[in-house]
Amino acid sequence: MTDLTIKNGSLDLAASVYGAEGASPVLCLHGIAGSRDTWEETVRRYEDRYQVWTLDFRGHGDSDRAGSYLIEDYAADAAAALDFIRRPTIIVSHSLGAVTGAYLAQGPHPFLKALFMEDPPYYFGEAAEFAKSGNDKRFDAVQKMLIAIKARGAGLGDYIDAAANAPAPQGGVQADHMNPRHILSAASGLMRQDPECWTPAKTTVVFESFDGGTLLKVPSMVLQADPALGPGFMPEHAKRFLETNPDAKVELVEGAPHRIHATAKSEVRFFELLDAFMTSREK
Repeated sequence: MTDLTIKNGSLDLAASVYGAEGASPVLCLHGIAGSRDTWEETVRRYEDRYQVWTLDFRGHGDSDRAGSYLIEDYAADAAAALDFIRRPTIIVSHSLGAVTGAYLAQGPHPFLKALFMEDPPYYFGEAAEFAKSGNDKRFDAVQKMLIAIKARGAGLGDYIDAAANAPAPQGGVQADHMNPRHILSAASGLMRQDPECWTPAKTTVVFESFDGGTLLKVPSMVLQADPALGPGFMPEHAKRFLETNPDAKVELVEGAPHRIHATAKSEVRFFELLDAFMTSREK
């Protein structure tokens, strides 16, 4: 593994690369609450076959803080990474990272080869769809918690407690459903995040410049979380998405919450579907 700095204008973006030089590249993009280390299990699974890149978006992880946290800003970060890699690249992405990948796929970006999206909040730039999610209240609570915990100079244990004891849509708390490594990753993501990332995310503003009705111009797949467990990609979204993107695939992962790849019960299915997608792009 090698840590790198990717420039996006005046911003320094933290990235890591794993695997052999010259192997086909994969770029992993995290969600709003995460950082690049959420992909550790993905890296370990694929680094023998691919050159796997992970990126911290602006305001997350070890990347610079910024004055704007909109989808076009995150897309500029991901585009800077693709331009740095400079070879046809598969994007593997979660949530915010997935919509970011879709933004680039509509171009498409010249180095984007294919796009794998884990439960993207694809239509949350629309007020009616965003309202169904309840994210306005949920994200506002996260932001307030984050501001308060940072203000009191909390240590890592406080962040681990916050991540572990957050309510889980399956019932109980997140520690009942996520392994300790993912809990630590979630805590680290919170610790290193700019709380201002949540300001546009708790409204439609963050996604308003993304048009979900525009064709994705690269091979694409969506993993859909369980409709009963607070998905970003809701049941009615699949039909809309496939009407616009008839060659794409949508796969429901039953029993999976929004963080499909980071949940013990759904992690195996996540990798089964990702394996199949990656193999299909090698043909």
